[in-house]
Amino acid sequence: MKIVLDCHGGDNCPQAAVDGALAALERLPELELTLCGIEREIQTCLNGRAYDRDRLRILPAQDWISNEDSPTLAIRRKKTSSMVVALNSVAAGDADGIVSSGNTGALLAGAQLLVGRLPGVTRACLAPVMPTLEDGRDVVMVDGGANVDCRPDTYLEFAIMGDAFMRSVYGIASPRIGLLSNGAEAEKGNEATKLAHALLRESGLNFVGNVEARYVMNGVCDVLVTDGWAGNMALKSAEGMAHNLFEMMRRNIERGGLRAKLGYWLLRPALRSVKRRMSSDEIGGGAFLGVRGVVVKAHGASGAQAFCNAILSAHKLARGYVVQRIAEGLSASRRVCADTERA
Repeated sequence: MKIVLDCHGGDNCPQAAVDGALAALERLPELELTLCGIEREIQTCLNGRAYDRDRLRILPAQDWISNEDSPTLAIRRKKTSSMVVALNSVAAGDADGIVSSGNTGALLAGAQLLVGRLPGVTRACLAPVMPTLEDGRDVVMVDGGANVDCRPDTYLEFAIMGDAFMRSVYGIASPRIGLLSNGAEAEKGNEATKLAHALLRESGLNFVGNVEARYVMNGVCDVLVTDGWAGNMALKSAEGMAHNLFEMMRRNIERGGLRAKLGYWLLRPALRSVKRRMSSDEIGGGAFLGVRGVVVKAHGASGAQAFCNAILSAHKLARGYVVQRIAEGLSASRRVCADTERA
């Protein structure tokens, strides 16, 4: 599998991107990586480092897209930027997927304009993965921030893409689909989610009903369907709560004297395991689903570990043929809808 890495745009680029790339090469002997960016800067980061030169190459770019750039304008005008050059390599079939920590809006716009949407997809969605209380079982959120306003049929589209994601990446035969709402009852939610609930109930998917935000990480569903506004709010709230909880524990341990410190030393392995499970660095990023190639958005503040995991995630998506699975799922859904209308 060939993955191209946009080495610019994030807070810690290009050094963290290059470090993460080298770590990923060590983890996956079959991986081939292309580092896209300003060649002299990337080469500086590589100087003195040992790596397999047969599996790593540099794709030169002249510029990069910043978070201050207008997403669509940047994609159209900055044609020699690292993100655009990397996306074009995916569109041309030279790479199976791209990883970038740059401007989220630009990556979404570029993925749809340059790589292109799959047939039947009206909107690509961001699909971040969240941990649950069930060991080894995660929940994918669709959408996690790409589309603020959605029509009822868009929720169904997201559900189909999330279903294909969990089947191909996690090997779940019948993923449980939940709809984010302010109550478990079918009549709860705004007009769009009420109509979406009805569509999901009749879709043939394994729809388990509405899910309140407080139960998402309990493992009650495998796919959480929502619009990007509510999804991003829920995601950021969970991230903030996890960070603040560990900070509160740290402060109380410092103020708790010898007994608290001894207790911490005894619990440290367990606490580190929990913190690692909650860390966004462990997941590395969220995929944009609905486009013709694998596109993974890493966090803007990604360090080397996050970049490494984002690359591993992109490789897993490509190896699992998630793009093809989504296309097949959408095609099957259209056939079912056509048969229903004829009946």
